[in-house]
Amino acid sequence: MTRRQPTEAHRHNRGDAQALEHYLQIDIARLLHWLRVKFRWIVGAAIVGVVLAVTYAVVTPHRYTVTSEILVDPSGLQVVTDDLYGRSEQRDTQLLNVDGKLQTLLSRNVLLRVVDRLDLTSDEEFIPPRSPFSFSFGVGQGGPRVDPAIVALDALRRRATARRDERSFVITLSVWSRDAQKSVRISEVIIEEFKAELIAGDAEGAGRTAAALSARLSELRAGVNDAEEEVEAFRQANGLRVSSGELISSRSMSQVDGQLREARERLIAAQSRYDALASGDSNSMAIQSSTLSALRTQYATLKQQSDAQSATLGPRHPRRQSIELELRSLQSEIEAEVQRLLRAAQNELEQARSVVAALESEATEVSSDVFSENEAQIRLRELTREAAARSTIYENFLARSRVATERQQLDSTNVRVISPPIPPRSRSWPPSLKQAVAFGGAAGFTLGSLGVLVFGIATDMHRGPSRQPLPRTGAAPRRTASPPARSQQQPLQPTDPVPAAPGSLLNAAPRRAAPRQTAHDPRGRLAREDLPYDPYARR
Repeated sequence: MTRRQPTEAHRHNRGDAQALEHYLQIDIARLLHWLRVKFRWIVGAAIVGVVLAVTYAVVTPHRYTVTSEILVDPSGLQVVTDDLYGRSEQRDTQLLNVDGKLQTLLSRNVLLRVVDRLDLTSDEEFIPPRSPFSFSFGVGQGGPRVDPAIVALDALRRRATARRDERSFVITLSVWSRDAQKSVRISEVIIEEFKAELIAGDAEGAGRTAAALSARLSELRAGVNDAEEEVEAFRQANGLRVSSGELISSRSMSQVDGQLREARERLIAAQSRYDALASGDSNSMAIQSSTLSALRTQYATLKQQSDAQSATLGPRHPRRQSIELELRSLQSEIEAEVQRLLRAAQNELEQARSVVAALESEATEVSSDVFSENEAQIRLRELTREAAARSTIYENFLARSRVATERQQLDSTNVRVISPPIPPRSRSWPPSLKQAVAFGGAAGFTLGSLGVLVFGIATDMHRGPSRQPLPRTGAAPRRTASPPARSQQQPLQPTDPVPAAPGSLLNAAPRRAAPRQTAHDPRGRLAREDLPYDPYARR
């Protein structure tokens, strides 16, 4: 049994599949061919791009962008020792603080203040002129009317941007408008109102704190008054008299103890002096009385004279008798002085004893009062401590309220402008004419090249791989001898599948030579299969 031979239809389908496979491959030479053929289109697209770019640069309103740099210290200034706001040294917390101030910089409060201060509602750049085809700041006919300040706010928000440097606490503010001086003025006012907003925020926080403390102070004041009244009522009910913060009984006990100690010391001294006088100690008597000392001196002198005269004068001599009389008189005076001293010492001793006895009696009485008041004093001290604690809390809250009230007037924000806004040297948009020409030419040239390539690829795809391919650039049709008669031509035998068109844009695979066959050209020319007719080739 013989093997089945493939039919001509199967061979034709297989040839088309192989041709399509080669057709889907890029041919760089064919791309360059289309770029060279359609170069005028590319130049025209570049010229159109230049014209459009220059027209846009001339017609578009100019923009002038002003940039400012603001250093925001998240820790702030330490204006008081114990500030109301805590200071954090953690970097993440500081970054969040700076990011919050960054949001405040372009917040609605700040921008609305800028709109009111610069009267941007009267500026046509921020409030577009009224159009006859639209309603004045209205959503529609019969719709709600929009405030011009809101329109100006939206326009200002589109013109102002701010960002923070990733490695520092510096905020960069950028503002653009149609006038350079206006951009500078808007930037300055935004920075000023930003500082004012931060100060107002701190003042508002301090005000809330002061209000809360003031509301609490009234309750604390009432509690302190109640505690002190309770202490006084307890003292009156128990007869606890207080002087200079101390009970009278306790103070009296202390005073009586001191007096009793001194009286006993005096009693001991008086007893010693009396015992010395009673024992007849002449030295002690002389020390205690100067009169007695003088009398004894006179007596000793007269006694010495009497002993000297007794050796020469007789006992009845008048001079000796006068001296004896003086000696007796001095002796009586000395004895009288001794008795006086003895009585005085005795009286002092008795007085000291009576004082000691009285003080001991008073100490006993005061001690009994103190012991009876011990239980009441324990309760009194408890009430006193409670009143003192409430008073301390009240005083602390009162001082804190004063600090919070004064804190409202202080600015602790550490915001500094390190790069103030200055007028720019040139506009930021649209680009200059040179830049517009360069950009428009490059864009037009690129788009034109892409358009030519797309056109060429579409053209080759439209012909398809099964049609007669286009000749390569510069290939002229090859003339041959007159074709033989149709009857003399040999019939075509089945061959291998038809290779891919050698002139396709998407054909770069190695080609296999096809059998040379000739066909009669409708125009009277002979064309080879590998050199087909190209309508765009030069004749």
